[in-house]
Amino acid sequence: MKRALAVLLLALPAAAGPLAPDDVPTPLKPWVKWALRGHEESVCPFLNGGEERDCAWPATLRLELHEKGGSFTQSWKVYAEAWVPLPGDPARWPQGVTVDGAPAAVTDHDGGPSLHLKAGTRSVAGSFRWDSMPEVLAIPAETGLVSVSLNGVPQAFPARDEEGRLWLQKSRSADKEASHLEVSVHRRLIDEIPLTLETQVQLRVSGRAREEALGPALPKGFTPMSLISPLPARVDPDGRLRVQARAGTWDVTLVSRHSGPAAELSLGEPKGTWDSDESWSFEAREALRSVSVEGAPALDPNQTEMPGGWRHLPAYLMKPGSTLRLVERRRGDAAPDPDRLTLARTFWLDFNGHGLTVQDRLTGTLTRAWRLNMGRGTALGRVAVDGQNQFVTALSSGGPAGVEVRAGTLNAEADSRIKRRRFSLPAVGWAHDFERVSGVLHLPPGWRLIHAWGVDRATPSWVTSWTLLDLFLVVILALAVGRLWDPRWGAAALAA
Repeated sequence: MKRALAVLLLALPAAAGPLAPDDVPTPLKPWVKWALRGHEESVCPFLNGGEERDCAWPATLRLELHEKGGSFTQSWKVYAEAWVPLPGDPARWPQGVTVDGAPAAVTDHDGGPSLHLKAGTRSVAGSFRWDSMPEVLAIPAETGLVSVSLNGVPQAFPARDEEGRLWLQKSRSADKEASHLEVSVHRRLIDEIPLTLETQVQLRVSGRAREEALGPALPKGFTPMSLISPLPARVDPDGRLRVQARAGTWDVTLVSRHSGPAAELSLGEPKGTWDSDESWSFEAREALRSVSVEGAPALDPNQTEMPGGWRHLPAYLMKPGSTLRLVERRRGDAAPDPDRLTLARTFWLDFNGHGLTVQDRLTGTLTRAWRLNMGRGTALGRVAVDGQNQFVTALSSGGPAGVEVRAGTLNAEADSRIKRRRFSLPAVGWAHDFERVSGVLHLPPGWRLIHAWGVDRATPSWVTSWTLLDLFLVVILALAVGRLWDPRWGAAALAA
């Protein structure tokens, strides 16, 4: 029984992970909707945007317009309940809208006409009415493909501007050319943890609007994190970048991370239209490690179309089938700069004088130390870094208490207690070096500071309250008393 249990426990981590709906065991399938309640968007594919997911993908919007109105139809693939935008605006509101043949209510959502659709493939239809054909018609940015018929005449090249508006009374003679797509790919590899790859895809599109499947967009081992595109775009499960393209020049940015350590990166053969000569730039992180880039010929970044912010980085040419190797020379910073810390201390003396409560303010930068320990004679009670309380730990039994600090910039506050020693008080308290230390001592009623040794300046104290003139007058008075009466009386006057 023990052996069977051990095998089960070892197998569980390997089996952990999200399941596709089709892979859910049959007895559990009735519970899928219940388990996803509140997280319905998790079934949506990775679409345009950052961490958020878009749960609706549009097909071609078909418009049949004439002088007194028109109609439209469009299919939507809806992965989870979502709002979908409709063509039109408050001045040209869609009429008689139906979803799968049933009447549907159109509401104003995000400033335009919209429908709330349930999951599935939905067919949306509606109509427009106007006194005369308008000059422009608003088309949602989510819709990339538009088929237009004006007065019964199909428009091979509908005129659509950068804002997505459809111009109904404007010809596009310049676009009446063969459909052509040119793809330029530039990548920036950032040697972070994890390894990050920023891919910029520039599309030069001519001809009619159409849907293009490009790529695969990412090398093997990379997972997309965000996709920013002025056109409707998504990353398919096979890694291809699917874009609803129309005439113009467009920049699509895809940020991804590597799933683990990578000593080499290979570029596979594209399955669709893609750039045959990619330019890669490498941004090192010397604080983490030092690597040399091998396996790909170097480029002059100023002779490429790379973004201007990347041209100060070393660049390399990558072709399908080529491999970029990252040869690690050193991990970490072999000779980091010294820590630059400042300590501001505030002391409160107990009424009985047997101890002090201390509040420390530590600021600066850490480049060598990753832990701050309190020195002997001080009991560390609380530490907060950037306003967040931290665990106070000791590396060994009876060892000094301290906290782990992973950020390079330190902004910490600590509370501690000191048992007062007879004639000394720790100026720093921490087992660490500081560039500058300052302190404020609060005394209870009936106490006064006579003097403090070992500091550059201590004010106010009994000693510092005396000026040179005060001392001169006291000496003169003591000498006068000693001369007039007796030297012993002069000594007593000096002491008084």
